[in-house]
Amino acid sequence: MIKGTKVTLRTVRETDLDTLFTLRSDISNRGKYYPLRLKSDTALKKEFHETGLWTDTEGLLLICDKAEKIVGVIIADKDHYDGIDIGYIIFDEASRNKGYVTEAASLLVNFLFMTRKLNRISISIQPPNLASKRVAEKCRFKF
Repeated sequence: MIKGTKVTLRTVRETDLDTLFTLRSDISNRGKYYPLRLKSDTALKKEFHETGLWTDTEGLLLICDKAEKIVGVIIADKDHYDGIDIGYIIFDEASRNKGYVTEAASLLVNFLFMTRKLNRISISIQPPNLASKRVAEKCRFKF
């Protein structure tokens, strides 16, 4: 687990799979900018049993609040070069705008640079996504 002051990042447990599937399947909580791709329950469980949803090159961590409730996910994907691209979402609108993603991104970036040989970590942001742009700026990403 990677603990911050507002959130904890942790890998997925088997007991989280039903909740994670439900949260990720509800496209109404995605907002305008998060991809609308869906993964079946069977595919999610298969990937979990093969990789735990976390490998040396990519993975998904749960963003949990202080009450240990899953409020979102942060994803790290290997890019085409020697870097990692990260993405994130807070599922519940009531949990947004509380600094959870900013802290989660900072925690993950620090962890990745400490544990891997990387040339770069990036965040791909659609130009009108001002909230994600603010997160990147607070985490000292450069345009």
